[in-house]
Amino acid sequence: MDNRKRLGIFIIGSALIIMIVIAVFMYIFNQKQKAANQAVIPAQTEVDANKLREEALSNKPETQYAFDAAAEANRTLNSEDLRKMALSFAERFGSYSNQADYGNIEDLKIFMTPKMQDWADDYVANLRQQGKDNAAYYGITSVAISGEVNQFDDKAGAAEILVTTQRREMAGTSEAKVFSQNILIVFEKIKGEWKASSATWQK
Repeated sequence: MDNRKRLGIFIIGSALIIMIVIAVFMYIFNQKQKAANQAVIPAQTEVDANKLREEALSNKPETQYAFDAAAEANRTLNSEDLRKMALSFAERFGSYSNQADYGNIEDLKIFMTPKMQDWADDYVANLRQQGKDNAAYYGITSVAISGEVNQFDDKAGAAEILVTTQRREMAGTSEAKVFSQNILIVFEKIKGEWKASSATWQK
């Protein structure tokens, strides 16, 4: 009888030990699995962030043109300076949307002759009216590719720059339309400053 009791106790004890070992093993395995999952998530997030950053950089124009009116006011502009000014003007003039209330065009008025400023006021008013008639989103973005000086006469105060742009047009939920278009910008020199007197998109 004593032998049977000892055998029973031994069997029960062995079973308990096996169960404890299994429980400990499962606990350790689960902890390692959680740690592995936590390690994977940040790595994947970092990969996604890097991918988005690379896409943003790849979509950014290789060359950006800027014109600082304050910095340029104290020196005489040559044809190359005016060409760069035309590139910057074309990008801003050709980029606007109804959601931004066509602010880009109004911001350019300081670079326009009084006659073109009046034209710009009428042009923006017409665009805003069209926006009221059509509530759908409309926007267009232009990137200057190159510029060619067709005419530059500093003494006469007259110049013409032909700018080649790439444009991306979005209307409502339709697929974006990408196309190339030239714009002819005519400048006049008024009181020693070059001002755009017209900007005409070429067909």
